[in-house]
Amino acid sequence: GALVARQNALVYARLVDTQYRSDLTSGDLIHVGSVGNLAARSKAKSTNAAISYETVTETNTDITVATWEYAAIAVESIVKVQSNRDQLKLYSGKMGYALALAVDDVLAGLPDDFTNAVGVLAAENTDAEILRARQYLNDADAPMSDRFLVISPAAETGFMKLDRFVHNDYATLHGSAAPADGLEHAYVTSFYRMPIYMSVNVEGTNAAGHDNAMFHKESIALVMQMSPTAHSMYDIDYLVDKVVLEQLYGTREMRDDHGVWIRGA
Repeated sequence: GALVARQNALVYARLVDTQYRSDLTSGDLIHVGSVGNLAARSKAKSTNAAISYETVTETNTDITVATWEYAAIAVESIVKVQSNRDQLKLYSGKMGYALALAVDDVLAGLPDDFTNAVGVLAAENTDAEILRARQYLNDADAPMSDRFLVISPAAETGFMKLDRFVHNDYATLHGSAAPADGLEHAYVTSFYRMPIYMSVNVEGTNAAGHDNAMFHKESIALVMQMSPTAHSMYDIDYLVDKVVLEQLYGTREMRDDHGVWIRGA
């Protein structure tokens, strides 16, 4: 047996927008164009009067794909012979987790960039703050589907003290939003018809507070140009088996008004 280190619940990569991967055929930059709304205009009843046309100047939101990371391990032949367990097999999953954690860390650092914010760091959130955060998304016309709350264990403890969170009388209000695929272990419950996910990897500390978030999927983009890719070899100079996993990706806040920084415990 072995004492295997615990792993954080990694949630962000499954909740953000990954649709732009197909737009990157080469290079390291994606230009995401915008499409604005048009105005309806009144036509005065007059003969031979020309109508007015809108000229829309669109802007690009650029996603830079330049984060190149790897995890690597080397196991000496003597270890393979004398150990009672397969070290490479044990650590192959850890290498994948290391890369997934790196992506999660980057995404966890984005919620405090949202302009809209509620709450106070290191303080438990109130029901009024959660409702205000929800209103921010409603004011921005964010779709009701694909909204999420990601909170720290400390924030979840504070939620457990809210009547509307724990009492069955409010079950109809909260609904039963299903967890995203593969995130059942991090799913807490549905709150105001949004699934809540709890992760130790929410940015911050119990002492300083955490950067919890309420956001719609399209608020943040993740582009994996190279998913974790394995390479291996035997090095006869050092008598070791070497295994490397590498990945290449980029992230970007896309819709600032579709996310709310929930400062809290």
